[in-house]
Formats: sequence, structure tokens, C-alpha cells
Amino acid sequence: MSDRELTFVDGVFVFETVMRVRNAEIDAGQYLRLESLTALLAEARERFLYSRGVKEINADYQGLVVDHLQLSVNSRVRAREELFFEVGIERLSNDSGDIAIKITRMYDGSLVAKARQRFINYDFRLNKVVAFNNTIRTALDPHPLVP
Repeated sequence: MSDRELTFVDGVFVFETVMRVRNAEIDAGQYLRLESLTALLAEARERFLYSRGVKEINADYQGLVVDHLQLSVNSRVRAREELFFEVGIERLSNDSGDIAIKITRMYDGSLVAKARQRFINYDFRLNKVVAFNNTIRTALDPHPLVP
């Protein structure tokens, strides 16, 4: 993993959710553990995919699998803080794409962390990466949902 700065283009974020840091997610110093932050990123990703109608594994035994994570932590977080997650899709290709996530504090908007997760479309029956079908490609279109 490179040490390059995570930057996102304007307008990439099309989904928002809020999560509170639980006591079980902090270490002895009262700060959020790295593995807990990674779990919160996974939860934000799943909430985003659910909002787009993408199931973990569809009827064709295909699902999205994260195979690469780039994470930049800017600030530590304490228990019971509410975190604001902004999520969007970048660089969607035939069989993979990137999910961009920005985390800020609810009470002051200060940056906590940024992450980019590369995902692939995996066929669990064939045990290989396959191209997106039209339903998933349309659901993952990086443009905002229109109500």
C-alpha cells in the first residue's frame, strides 16, 4: 500500500449515514481501535450497498468482495462520539470499482479518516472474478439517486 494522500473528486459522495462509537470498540486509552474503525467502514459500505439494492450474494451466487483497502486516519475518536460517514463510488470498471468513504465528527465536522476500498465482483460458484451484470452496474452507477 502506498503512502500517497487520499483525495476525492467533488460530488463523489452520494450516501450519508451516522454511527456512534460504542464502548466495546475502544481500547484502554479510550480511543477507537483500528480494527473497530475497519468494521465501521464495512458497516458504512453495507448500508450504502443496501440503499442501492445490492445484496451481499445475489441469486447467481455473485457478490462484491473488498480486496484492497487504503486508509488515512487524521484524528483519534473517543467512545460515544457520533461519526458522519459519506460514501460514494469511484472508478467503476467491468468487474471492479472503488468505494470512497470520508468520516467526520457530527458535532464539529472535523475530519477523522478517509478510506478507499477496492471491490471486485466475485462468483462464489465459479471461484473467480466475473463482470458485473446490468442490474449491479446500474445500481453502482456513481451518480446520485434521484428521489
